[in-house]
Amino acid sequence: MLTFTMADARNPLLSKAQLCIGIANLLIHFDNALYGYLVPIMAPLFFPKKEVLVQLIWGYSPFIISFIAKPFGILFFSKMAGHKKETIVLRYTLLGIGISLMGLGCLPIYKGGSVWTVVLLWFARGSAESCAAGAYTISKIYLLKGVTLQQAKKLAAFYEVASMMGILLAGAVGVCFAWINDPLPYWRLPFLIAALSTLCNILFFSNQARETEKKTNSTAPKASPYLPLWSARKAMMRIAIVAGFGYVAYTIPFLFMSSFVPMVTTITYRAMMEYLPIFMVLDILLISWIGKVGQKHDHNNLMGVASGLTALSIIPLFAGLQNASILYITVVRCWFIFLGVIFSCFLTIWSKEQVVTRTPYVTIGLATVLGSSLFGKSATAICFYLFHKYHSPIAPACYVAFLAFVTTLIMADSASE
Repeated sequence: MLTFTMADARNPLLSKAQLCIGIANLLIHFDNALYGYLVPIMAPLFFPKKEVLVQLIWGYSPFIISFIAKPFGILFFSKMAGHKKETIVLRYTLLGIGISLMGLGCLPIYKGGSVWTVVLLWFARGSAESCAAGAYTISKIYLLKGVTLQQAKKLAAFYEVASMMGILLAGAVGVCFAWINDPLPYWRLPFLIAALSTLCNILFFSNQARETEKKTNSTAPKASPYLPLWSARKAMMRIAIVAGFGYVAYTIPFLFMSSFVPMVTTITYRAMMEYLPIFMVLDILLISWIGKVGQKHDHNNLMGVASGLTALSIIPLFAGLQNASILYITVVRCWFIFLGVIFSCFLTIWSKEQVVTRTPYVTIGLATVLGSSLFGKSATAICFYLFHKYHSPIAPACYVAFLAFVTTLIMADSASE
């Protein structure tokens, strides 16, 4: 397995280049979460002739396109990273994200339900997902290059905080839209602001990257990114499943339950969105705490306990959602947020330990995006479909419980190694 260095190879303080990477990660997660939170508002514009539940299923369906778009982005940008410096490739990915967000914010909307509107929506989301996959994978692995295990855990916690800050901002936007009486004229504005912010970050990141490259003057040998794929197939399968569950662990309390709870209780969607920023602040505080706890405990064991508790608790907890009070809903969401933080905080470190290669961008990146797309981003649409088919809150919980159980077996096998 890939190990970390024993001596400090970097300044332990956060550099400006690392800060730029954190900002880029924040914007990537803001985009993904923003679309998810605005689906209940946007779906009637794209699918006006469907019932509400079907509108949500189709509204979240563009996430499934990431199953194709993200692997393409990983292969394309990883190959580029094999010939160019990672910092240069990151600039290209951010440029692609900015342009895609600009296109999404400029999409024409036809209340009659034009098929071309849906096609353009899928294309815009696919382009954003493809570039985001390259940026996310390269940046998080590049961030951990040449650091000790203790430094890696600190940087991983910083990266997760940046992710949750992006989701928190998207949640705040979602809350604002839930309070607006007629939010339809304003749905484009957040995407356009995110696009401009991403393009501005490119300029800042370019300057800092040039300074870093002048100081280090490193020209690491580049290897073909495709050679390790077949030899790392077992590790890639494990990473895909684990990464998929890691995505679901965040999706359930933050995204799925916001739209699902109003269907089985008298609690409104607006009430669910009002609590969302509080949960996200709690998540950020938990990440900081878990980052410190992880310094003293084995991260593999922490992740295994978190996935195991999720598998054991989600079915009975979801069984109690029917006509539940806001207090019960809050406790359930806090529980899954707590477990999700424990699991996801060390996911990149665990993934990096599973492969033996000088260029892990393809092996880890491809496995991660396949898992997050196949099991993670599709989870919301799958869970709504299961509820639509079986009319029981337990149905979507069974899907998550099965994925959590398989993940726990993988973590147990990793610990035995």
